[in-house]
Amino acid sequence: MRFDDRIATVMAQPATHSSGRAAKWRQLVDLLAQRRGEDPSDEAEQALAWLREHRSEMAARTRQEVAQSLAGRHISPLLFTYFAEDSPAVAAPLIAGVRLSAAEWVEILPTMSQTARSLLRNRRDLAPAVVQALASFGSSDLGIPGAVDTEAATKVREPLNPAAEAGEAQIRELVARIETFRKQRSVGEAEPDADGLAPIEAFRWETGGDGVILWVADAPRGPLVGQTIASIAEHGQFGVDGQAAGAFEKRAPFRDARFSVAGSGPASGDWRISGVPFFDPQSGVFLGYRGSARRPRLDEVARAQPEAAASAGLFGTDLPADSLRQLIHELRTPLNAIVGFAEMIDGQYMGPAGANYRSRAAEIMEQATRLLSAVDDLDTAARIETQRLTLDQSSVDAVALLCRLHDAYERVAIQRGARISVEIMQGLPPAKAELGAAERMFARMLAATIGLAGDGEVIAASMALGNLGRKKMLCLAIDRPKAIEGLNEAALLDPGYSPEGDWPGAPALGLGFALRLVRNLAEAVGGGLHIGPQRFYLYLPPLEANELSSGQGS
Repeated sequence: MRFDDRIATVMAQPATHSSGRAAKWRQLVDLLAQRRGEDPSDEAEQALAWLREHRSEMAARTRQEVAQSLAGRHISPLLFTYFAEDSPAVAAPLIAGVRLSAAEWVEILPTMSQTARSLLRNRRDLAPAVVQALASFGSSDLGIPGAVDTEAATKVREPLNPAAEAGEAQIRELVARIETFRKQRSVGEAEPDADGLAPIEAFRWETGGDGVILWVADAPRGPLVGQTIASIAEHGQFGVDGQAAGAFEKRAPFRDARFSVAGSGPASGDWRISGVPFFDPQSGVFLGYRGSARRPRLDEVARAQPEAAASAGLFGTDLPADSLRQLIHELRTPLNAIVGFAEMIDGQYMGPAGANYRSRAAEIMEQATRLLSAVDDLDTAARIETQRLTLDQSSVDAVALLCRLHDAYERVAIQRGARISVEIMQGLPPAKAELGAAERMFARMLAATIGLAGDGEVIAASMALGNLGRKKMLCLAIDRPKAIEGLNEAALLDPGYSPEGDWPGAPALGLGFALRLVRNLAEAVGGGLHIGPQRFYLYLPPLEANELSSGQGS
């Protein structure tokens, strides 16, 4: 039977229920994936129209998994076009790995969205003709995609514009206040070094294709040329952090990565560097990175406390917690406004909006929600610092909480090629804590460990009873990933420390901040956090037998 006949047979099947439509959707995708080397037939076009009509009924996760299964295969341009017009999360794996001929690429490029073409530009295996065709779109691909018809756009924009302008004004005012606050707390003028040369405050740099710095401007060449951004500096050594090295591996831009320079000259000390990759305009070959460096701001550097680093406050700086809480309060307003605007666009509450426009709104909503979570962490930290945190301790089923979070973070581990195994002791009592605080502690611990797991690494976790001093406690023990092997407690609790800058599920405020937050929350409920050489140990007080019998937390 010809492919078109098989497509017609599937199209003729009734699909009145969601399960039937899901099966039909997969069958049609599979058939279209096999149909290559022929002009689109009427049957194929009808199948594609049906897939588009029922796209929203298929879970995004399902569409993403199917798209990933097609990556690396020769499929029909017709089917590729269908997935390329989906959200970036669905389209990206297929765009990164699908195999099409140069002629097919050139033909479908005009039909692809700006976002899809931007993703395609990251590939290094495209034929010169395809690279040249991509370059012909020029700056038009830098705009925000997702045009809508004039009437619909007017419906969406009119009620949003006044609110958007108000939100922008709030953000501008907030940025100005933060800058004023920073300047008021800035240190004195830089002092000359032993050679009479004042430390420099900024410079420009460029690397070769191997990541080694070959050229600098506005700084001495000696201590900088020969440094590399391609690998992470060992703890206590000089070089870049995981953000820069991770970006180099993916040929991606990065911003404000850590960079430390040895010596006592004007270029020595800590820096924050930003860079973008550059490529040969004709062949598309990666040539290196260009970027700039600046000295870290005061709020980016933890106060030096060599003897008391492990017991320092949550922030590790002189930043007043009351001032921070005021800034947090003012951050929530524009962030909530951004989430609200994005929800209105994504949900089309004020009228129709283009698919790409809605996709971009959904991405903004997700990122703003993550920022709000970070703001909540900052607020909790500030309350702890000012001793204003009130926790309503009650009975928390720690085992059920761990199992629920395990299911969520297991997916993160699988995406990274890692695994998490959990062993739970039978008959454990409930924890005596506030549910929200317990969930935050468990989630931050899992995110910090699983997010750092390497390919093939197994993170083992266990929950049992253990001793904290003389007290019997519930103990969640989690393996330390190899990425932070050998680091002592003082290094890990540095509020600004994070070995990687962009790993999935990473704590938005850094690993050091997350660990300090977990430790202080644990101590607030009567438990603690112990950092061992091989594992993290989170202790929570159990609900005593008399409290169980009296029905606390029921």
